[in-house]
Amino acid sequence: MTAMGHDFKAPKQTDVKQWKKVEILYQHGFTYHSCGCDGPGYRPAQLHEVNEFLEKNKQFKTEGEKLLNRLTGRM
Repeated sequence: MTAMGHDFKAPKQTDVKQWKKVEILYQHGFTYHSCGCDGPGYRPAQLHEVNEFLEKNKQFKTEGEKLLNRLTGRM
């Protein structure tokens, strides 16, 4: 169990695909925390949208990772 944030709405227990989506997003650092004003921002609605979302919203831990991504993206 983990704190997913105030804006998290749990899927039905039987909705395996939605739980898998939540798991993948959490593993990549995406939760549903916000100040309560505008929500946590866009989160994919379906499992098949997750890869594209992650690609567009890559989170880098170090400046080196950011630099490497910019360099390899130009090739």
